[in-house]
Amino acid sequence: MYYLQLAILALGAVLLNYNFLISMLCIIIFLLITWKNKNLNARKTIICIIVFLAFFIRGAYEQKTNITHISNEKDIDITLTIDDRIQVNGNYLKGIAKLNKEKVLFTYILKDEKEKTFFKENFQGGKLKVNADIEDIGEKKNFYSFDYKKYNENKSIFKSVKVNNVKRFEESKSIISKIKIWRINLGNKIHKEISFDKSGYIEALIFGDKVYLEKEEINNFKNLGTSHLLAISGLHLGVLISLIYFILLRLRFSVEIIEKIVFLVIPFYMLISGFSPSVLRAGGMIMLYIVFRKKDMTKLEALLTTFILMTFINPLFIFDIGFELSFLITFCLLMSEDFLSGSKNIFTSGFKISLVSSLASLPILVMNFYTFSYISIISNVLLVPIFSLVIFPLVIISYVAFLSSVTLFNIVFKPVLNISFNFFDKIQDLFLNFSPMVIGRHSDYMGAIIFIFVLGILIYLNKNKLLTTVFGGLLLLFMLLGCSYMVQNKIEVVKIGKGDVYYVREGRRNLLINTSNNIQNFYNDFRKKDVEYDIINEYNQMLNYEGKRKIDYLVLTSFKKDEVGYASDLVGKDMVNEVIVLDKNKHKLKEVIELAKFKGIKVIEIKENTGFDLGTIKFYYSERQFSVKGKDREFKIEVDD
Repeated sequence: MYYLQLAILALGAVLLNYNFLISMLCIIIFLLITWKNKNLNARKTIICIIVFLAFFIRGAYEQKTNITHISNEKDIDITLTIDDRIQVNGNYLKGIAKLNKEKVLFTYILKDEKEKTFFKENFQGGKLKVNADIEDIGEKKNFYSFDYKKYNENKSIFKSVKVNNVKRFEESKSIISKIKIWRINLGNKIHKEISFDKSGYIEALIFGDKVYLEKEEINNFKNLGTSHLLAISGLHLGVLISLIYFILLRLRFSVEIIEKIVFLVIPFYMLISGFSPSVLRAGGMIMLYIVFRKKDMTKLEALLTTFILMTFINPLFIFDIGFELSFLITFCLLMSEDFLSGSKNIFTSGFKISLVSSLASLPILVMNFYTFSYISIISNVLLVPIFSLVIFPLVIISYVAFLSSVTLFNIVFKPVLNISFNFFDKIQDLFLNFSPMVIGRHSDYMGAIIFIFVLGILIYLNKNKLLTTVFGGLLLLFMLLGCSYMVQNKIEVVKIGKGDVYYVREGRRNLLINTSNNIQNFYNDFRKKDVEYDIINEYNQMLNYEGKRKIDYLVLTSFKKDEVGYASDLVGKDMVNEVIVLDKNKHKLKEVIELAKFKGIKVIEIKENTGFDLGTIKFYYSERQFSVKGKDREFKIEVDD
């Protein structure tokens, strides 16, 4: 327990600089563990005090120094060092570069086909001499939007560089940059030389890059609560090491030799997978465990030691969702050994592991993505073994074969991979009809309560007090459902696509005025995008944030495509309960009205100089305006002639 106490204390000390509530929760948990175990003597108490002070100072230093030293400027000549992956979509180029040893985001509108070919197929990293504008990363555009600015700040990225012109290219002479570029080129080799629908999985599972995965594929994993299968972590590293042991033991290598080989493989795998926090956690834990195993270090102690070291090296790791999930799930699994042991068969064991993993991840997923995939408890039982024991080893072996011979890969491994992925997809399809539970965005206080409930359930689960566990689970379920029914009121102007829509919330009911239109790409030359703007994702983000599955009332004040062009899609996807149209425009919205009636959706017509109420919010339609008036905010929308 002493390692756990130190880890909790370290976390609480760092968070004291960022989040007082969660910091206090950590300190309370530390005090409760200390009170129950009564294991602190004078020496251990002094160490605890030193750890707390050291991590508090480290967190304060990180907070003070995690700032930018680059000024905003227009039309300036600069040098960007690029040793990270770039993305080309149509004529749009973006990526991460270094400017004056500081990471920045950069974007560039490609001028012609020649430039696109160079950056998409031939560019292998290096230095770009460019003319550019330097500005701050923009604030999130909507109330529900992902806070991209904060996300990048936690990765020490503060500036956005908009490149106007590329003047010159030079190769980088830095050894570190050359290593990073070598890694990128290994990944690019897949897409240049392999004609394979699932090649994006090879990139994701070996190099940790999900750029080439289809959005639908990513969403399927997300909805089933199996996204961890795509994020390189302890699961993948464990399978890789098991594969190494399996092969080398049969070749009569000694355990000592194998461990030395593993010590070389782990840093190499960390390198090619991009040193993600989850990989660092897994690799660090395994290496510590191997080194100190003979000194009776347990897996749990190795995990907690890795957590303490990583948090001290970079306190900002604690804000990385992958880092949070990796540590919390692994910790809960190791603490649940009594519950997990003694399973009668592999399915029971798989169910128990899946149950603990799902419970452990629940607070983080709910607070960050506002949904919880309850079906993950079942889906993981089937999907995890298939993915980790069949697909991932096949991907590793296939990639090694590909590096030695593309012909060998195409003849032998490509058909096997196709069969495996098709089988996995069919199993996955069995669960996709089960939609995730929509919780909505709530305060840190609610997040802390959910975490405490989950912690209590796991404790009683390990004590085999099934009745108490079931009761706690039901209370948690009612709490989550209750969260989505909490009263919220707001009137917001929302940027979706290229237009503005108006969102109104009164208690449990919500209303959307107009829909904007999807951003279409009509180019047929080099500007044609490979991935289109996903407008449905915007609406799903908003609804998830609000704890809603549908829009209760869709009001259409216009007939213009730019303003209501996506109305038919929302109606067709059953994302609307009622459609409200103005009498003046109804004949121009015939398509939407007929579709709504076909789907069994009620259509309400509002006559001129009349209105309706949504709680305390009043709506009124006059000849030229549709007005919305709330307690603290009001606006008027021009009505089409």
